[in-house]
Parts: sequence; structure tokens; C-alpha cells
Amino acid sequence: MFSIIIPTLNEENKISQTIKQFDKVKKEFDLEIIVADSISIDNTVEIAKRYTDKVIIYDKIDSCNISKGRNLGASQATHDLLVFLDADIIINDLRLFFENLIEIFKDKSLVATSPRIFVDPKKENLSDKCVHSLISIISNIVNYFGYGYSRGGCQIVRSKFFKDIRGYNEQYVAGEDVDLFRRLSKLGKTTIANNTIV
Repeated sequence: MFSIIIPTLNEENKISQTIKQFDKVKKEFDLEIIVADSISIDNTVEIAKRYTDKVIIYDKIDSCNISKGRNLGASQATHDLLVFLDADIIINDLRLFFENLIEIFKDKSLVATSPRIFVDPKKENLSDKCVHSLISIISNIVNYFGYGYSRGGCQIVRSKFFKDIRGYNEQYVAGEDVDLFRRLSKLGKTTIANNTIV
């Protein structure tokens, strides 16, 4: 049902925690976990190979960026819903996360959604709280009016529509997340899943 796509570059300190968080719900929600690596020079690839279904390494001559990494992972995905997840994103309640996504995607007009993204509460300060709350408000308003807006830390997209727009724009080294949702919003509805936090 879900392909979890994690782009990496030198993430040896985080990647095992990020992948292993799915262990208890992997079978229940039919997850495949794909790590798309941008030629890490640390132990990211070796660690990822221990815990994940697929590890793909960018092997072209040009340098990789986040857009290319995400597209590389998506090219190997087999499920209908693609969950693009940054290597440092932790989901506190995975069962609720996936149950909410299943419910949200019952709406056939929905092409993509994104949860609310916050800093780890143990490390969050007042400034973090204010900034992320403001971004959530702006994201909701922009999506409500049909323009598509989402941050890239966690984006969930129907595979068909992702392929229809040829994925992330690989010319972008920043802003690729917003661009993706803007283009997807021309094909259907995009939302912020306000009842889901990562």
C-alpha cells in the first residue's frame, strides 16, 4: 500500500532510527522502504542495507540533489502511495499516521497530502513553535484555495500523479517540495493532514 522513500546523504547517525521506526507496522500497512542514497561517504549505505527493502545509489556522473534522490527512490517503488520522508523525520504514532492516510485517500480527488511538521518537542523552543505554526496556517490557506503548497520533510503522493508530472523537478536544489505540490494541484486536490504530525 505505501512505499516509504528516504533520500540520504551521510546520515549514518540517523538512518537506522528512521527506518526501524516502521518495524512494528510494516506488515500491517504493507510498507516497502526504499533508501535512495546520494553517494554517502560514511556508513549510511551499509546501515540502510541491514534494515530496509531496497537501497539504490545514485550512479550518474552529475552530482545528486534532493530532487534526484527522491525521483530515484520513486522509480523503484511498487505501491500506490509514495511517502517521501526526510532521513531525520520521526513519526510518534505510526498506526495513527497510516490509518489517517488511508482515510484521507478515500477521497479519490485527492492527489497529495502532507502532515504538519514540527521540531522534536524535547528540542523545540518558542521560536520553532511560532514558525512551524505559522507555516501550517499558510499551508492550509494556500491548499484551500487550490494552489498546492507543502514542505518536503514528509509528502504523500499518489504514484500515478507523481509519474504524470514526472516527479520532482531535478533542476531545483531547493523549493522542489513546493513546486511539486503546485504542479500536482493542477491535477487534483492537495491538502495538509492537520490530524497528523511528524
